[in-house]
Amino acid sequence: MNALLYFVVLLAWGSSWFAISFQLSDVAPQVSIVWRFLLASLLLFAWCFIRGLKLNFPWRDHANWLLLGFFLFCINYICAYFGTFYLATGLICLIFSTLTLFTVFNGFIFFNKPIRLPILIGAVVGIGGLSIIFSNEISNTQWSLSSDVAKGFIWMLLATFFASIGMLLSGQFQARKIPLVQSNAFSMLYGSLILILYISFSDVSFSFDTSYSYVISLVYLAVIASVIGFGVYLKLVGNIGADKASYVNIFTPTIALLLSTLFENYQWSWIGLVGVLLIIVGNIIVLYAKPVN
Repeated sequence: MNALLYFVVLLAWGSSWFAISFQLSDVAPQVSIVWRFLLASLLLFAWCFIRGLKLNFPWRDHANWLLLGFFLFCINYICAYFGTFYLATGLICLIFSTLTLFTVFNGFIFFNKPIRLPILIGAVVGIGGLSIIFSNEISNTQWSLSSDVAKGFIWMLLATFFASIGMLLSGQFQARKIPLVQSNAFSMLYGSLILILYISFSDVSFSFDTSYSYVISLVYLAVIASVIGFGVYLKLVGNIGADKASYVNIFTPTIALLLSTLFENYQWSWIGLVGVLLIIVGNIIVLYAKPVN
């Protein structure tokens, strides 16, 4: 079952990179994120209503979901948005692939979780593989502490840090038997509302693109990447731990490149294939790490 969940997340999030390309329109990215998670939240609430799932919870649960929404569906996306101003896609994927490392160390520092050495080793191997795949973009980047690249690097590290905290929080909530579907519905709603508050104090205006490509990609991101993707991923976090599950973020860029090969004529090199092999090896090391007793 966990293997199936893992595969579903790979397909959902790997394909989301392709869908996001159709979201690049006159609508500000922050606003598109609001539409995405508002729609996802609405669909989850509709599902709860149809299935007769409990929606009346104490205020402490809502406080937890407000915190989860802030870290997982708000602040990390804001930071990632600023990071994309300065970095190429390959570097964004590479920096965000450190999510496993952040999850391991943040779990130890803030959540008293033990560090599992095989997961660290597997993550380093996988990040090395991803570095090889995007080696051309990395080598063509002008590195400087005062450059825009450094700014983008910092923004993406912050995005990764906040995302890891959100995933660890979700694991904690599931351990306390807080239902996952309702947790995602409320936290996506609260994350969207915080984003709306942020946008209202910025120079960004709310808008909507009624074009076929924008609407279809928005629905795809809300249903596949958010309702299904986050739902399945966070279930995986509850089942195998946030540190193991987070390796999927190293693997998903490879799925995105495979889709790009089919639809955008992306050309693979033998060096890129070596990188994929390392990612697979790292994945095996991580997934076969012994569970915490």
